[in-house]
Amino acid sequence: MENDYFDKNYMYYKLNVARLAQALALMVAGACIVIVINIIVAILYCATDRESSAGKFFSDTLSQFKFNAYIRYYMLCYFDLTFFSVMKLIEGSDNTVGRRVATIASYVLFTLAMVMPVFFISVVCYRFDVLRIKHAKAAFNTLILKVDKQSRWRLIVPFYYFFRRILTAVLLSIPISNTFIFLQYVFVLMSSHSYVLYLVAVKPYQTTLFNNYVLANETFYSALIIAIFIFSDATPELDIKIGAAIVLIASVNCMIAANFIMVIVMACKGRDALKEDIKQQKLRRAERELMEDEEEEERRQRQQKEEEEFTKLPDDTTNLATLDAKAEADDKELATGEKKKKKRRKDKNKNDNDELTEYTHGGTTIGNTTNAGNTSALGNTTQGMLDDDTYEKKKKDKKKKKRKDKAKNRQDDVEEAKIPDDEQVPSTDKAGKGAKTKASSDDPSSSDKKNKKKKAEEEDDNNNDLL
Repeated sequence: MENDYFDKNYMYYKLNVARLAQALALMVAGACIVIVINIIVAILYCATDRESSAGKFFSDTLSQFKFNAYIRYYMLCYFDLTFFSVMKLIEGSDNTVGRRVATIASYVLFTLAMVMPVFFISVVCYRFDVLRIKHAKAAFNTLILKVDKQSRWRLIVPFYYFFRRILTAVLLSIPISNTFIFLQYVFVLMSSHSYVLYLVAVKPYQTTLFNNYVLANETFYSALIIAIFIFSDATPELDIKIGAAIVLIASVNCMIAANFIMVIVMACKGRDALKEDIKQQKLRRAERELMEDEEEEERRQRQQKEEEEFTKLPDDTTNLATLDAKAEADDKELATGEKKKKKRRKDKNKNDNDELTEYTHGGTTIGNTTNAGNTSALGNTTQGMLDDDTYEKKKKDKKKKKRKDKAKNRQDDVEEAKIPDDEQVPSTDKAGKGAKTKASSDDPSSSDKKNKKKKAEEEDDNNNDLL
């Protein structure tokens, strides 16, 4: 097995099948150690008093083996187990008994690599409603460690953990002679960048400290992948490879420094301060999410109202169109009715010509006959109307003249008074003008009554003339 290599690349790094088998044997030995520790803790828990401090310690430790310790160890070995199994299945050589056993084990490991992540994620999603309760998530707390449980979108973290590792294991197992070898770097780099965007957008962890820590690690890992791609045979120039080597070393050191600083901060901060910080961050996040939900609800209601108004617009336009059509039809009916009335009036005027009378100076003609020998043509009614007007005017003038003559001829009763000769009457300036005087009937009140009667008579005469 020392002379067997999976590919030429492994020959360059002297990574033969025997060393890969040693790594697999060490992982199996680690699993056995975990099982032995679980058995020892269970024995000590049964041997000590449960109410004592030692009994409580062993009780808490034993609860971690159900099943957090095994899940965490499987997560640590997941990439290596998947990589070895895929590599053996692609190699496909079953010449010896050992290779056949290795092929069977590879099928088992790859099946578990596909099934176990789905099982873990289904359990987490099924118990999402009770994840806020500490005892409800105690059995699988390591899957969602320090992850905020308020939203399902934040539960993508464990799924992404398994997905990117199985994708990397499958892509790295592609032989160097394959034409799709470049897909190794493309897909691994895309998975890393997508996780960086997810961390920035969602911030799935409970505190800002954890979010920044994971974001820093992922950023340095992306820089490491880019540097490895440039350092490989994809770029033949030596200067570029030297620069890529510097970036590669710097990114590795930055990842180590980030983890070392995080350990120091957590040790200095303490468990109680960390719990208090987590509570405050939860309250702030809950308030912010509540405000966002209210804004989203308002926006949704506003959009629904706009959609309802938009859907009502066609009905309104149709109603307006029908109303306009009705109004136009009514206008046409009114116009046609007025035209018909006008035509009827014209027809009546034409038919009534024979019934009109014509007045002339010599006499009146009814129809086509005359009383004084004056004749007129048929329908010549306008001449008679003009003669009628002049005749009425002359009649009014005659009446006015008669009234004036009567007013002139009207005189008050005057009596002559005889003065005896014996009486001496003093001479006055009016004696030479005559001895006539007005009687006592010249009272101003009687004259006003007469004037009112005259005006009333004139108004009656005018009204009669107009009629």
